[in-house]
Amino acid sequence: MITNLVFLCCLFCLHATAQTKPDIEDISDARAAMLNDSFKQLVDRHKINTAGVAVIKNRKVIWQNQFGLQSPNIPASSSTLFNVASLTKTVTAETILRLVTQNKLALDEPVVPFWLDPDLKSNPSAKQLTARMLLTHTSGFMNWRYFSENKKLSFIHPPGSKFGYSGEGFEYLAKYAENKLGIPFEQLVKSTVFKPLGMNNAFLGVYEKNFSRIAKSQDENGKVYRDYCTPYGYCSQEGSYSAAANLVITVEDYAKFLISSMQGQGLSSELKEDRNTMQGIQFDKSDIDCSSLPHVLCPTKLGYGLGWGLSYLAHDKLIGHRGTNWTVVSIAYYYQNSGDGLIIFLNAPNKSGMAGMIDALYLLDPDSPEIHGYKLRLARANR
Repeated sequence: MITNLVFLCCLFCLHATAQTKPDIEDISDARAAMLNDSFKQLVDRHKINTAGVAVIKNRKVIWQNQFGLQSPNIPASSSTLFNVASLTKTVTAETILRLVTQNKLALDEPVVPFWLDPDLKSNPSAKQLTARMLLTHTSGFMNWRYFSENKKLSFIHPPGSKFGYSGEGFEYLAKYAENKLGIPFEQLVKSTVFKPLGMNNAFLGVYEKNFSRIAKSQDENGKVYRDYCTPYGYCSQEGSYSAAANLVITVEDYAKFLISSMQGQGLSSELKEDRNTMQGIQFDKSDIDCSSLPHVLCPTKLGYGLGWGLSYLAHDKLIGHRGTNWTVVSIAYYYQNSGDGLIIFLNAPNKSGMAGMIDALYLLDPDSPEIHGYKLRLARANR
C-alpha cells in the first residue's frame, strides 16, 4: 500500500506541475533514480512482464533502462529484444523512403507492374495503387484480409480516396520493393537501414537463434507463449518476416533508428518535409475533444505522413508511431522542434499494457497528447 501511494504521489506531482509545452523534462541523477524506482513500481503495479524505456533530449539519449523479466527468472537487460508490433512500419517506411532518395523506387508510380496480389487480379482498382497511398494508409485496404468474411484482400474504399489504417498496405509495399529491385525485402532493410546505423540487435525476420533474448509473451493468467505465437494457435514460421509487425529490437537500437529518422538521414530535404506532412487525415479538429484532460497538449489534426503518425499541435508536430497486439503496447515519438522524444516498450497483456503506458507517459511527458488516446482505448477495452 505504501509503495503504491508513493507511486501515485509521484504521478500527482508531475501532473500538477506539468507545463503544456511540447518538450520533455531533462533528467538529473536524482530524477533518474526516481524514475528507476517509479518504473519498478509501475511494472509491479500493472503486472507488466517486461518494460524498456528511453528518453531523448535534443536528439540524444539521456536516460535508458529495462525493467521486469526477459523470461521466467531472467531479468531484462540492455540486450533484451522487444517485439514492437506496428512500430515495424516505421522501419519499413524509412527503408522505402531511403530507396526513393537513391532513385531506386518512386512514390507515385503504379505498383501493379511489380506486384499484384492474387486476390486482386480481376480488380481494376489495383492499377491505381502507388507507394505513397500504401505509406499514408490511403490504399483502400482494410487492416488485415483475415478480418473479412472471405479472408481475401479487397478494397473497402477506392485507392487514394480516404484514410484507413492498413497492415496489408505495408506488406504490399514490401512486395513492390523486393520485386522491382529483385532483392528480398529483409535484405533491403538490412542494407539500407540496419547496417548503416550499426543496428546489430534488430531483426525483421523470425529466427530461432534470437528466441532466448526475446521478452517472453504472457497472458493475464501468466501463461508463457512461444515466441511469435498467439493464443489463437498461429505461429510465424522460421525465416518469415512481416513488414507491418513483429520486428524485434533492443531499446538502444530503436533509439539509434529514431534519432537518425528525426534528423532525416538518408533522405533529401524535400522528401523529409514530404514525410512529415499529413497526407492521410484520420481526425481533424472537429473530431478531437481534449476537454476531459485540459493539461495535455491537444492536437489540431491527427493522421499520417509517409509511414509515420503525425499529431499537429498549435506550434509543433509530434511524429511517431504506436504498436499494439495481445501482448505488446509500444510507442516511440518525438517533438519536431525540440528533438525531444520517448521510446516505451511494454510486454504485457493488452489492458495491463495500456494502463501501464498511461502511467509511464505521466512519468516522462505528463502533457503528452498521447495520454488521451490511451485513456480512451483502455476505457473501451474495459467495457
